[in-house]
Amino acid sequence: MDKATPTPSPASVDSAPPLRFRFIEFNARRAMRGAEAARVAVIDGDDEDWLWMSQRDIAKNMMLHGRCEELLKAHDAYKAHDAYTENIYD
Repeated sequence: MDKATPTPSPASVDSAPPLRFRFIEFNARRAMRGAEAARVAVIDGDDEDWLWMSQRDIAKNMMLHGRCEELLKAHDAYKAHDAYTENIYD
């Protein structure tokens, strides 16, 4: 083990600010192609970046970071899209 790299103590890990999320959009065309369709901003302190999330990505992030309102919005967008496409093609 490299002694130059300290192992973070549990207290320092717990004191890190939690990640925050912001639902940006749901892209139905991406969903129709089977690609990740929920664009979500991930906010870590002062840093913010966005990424495309699948339903599985959203579920895993809710398990890790809690059921925040913005991840629920992204999850609901998938549900609404699924219901809409199911009605169109039935």
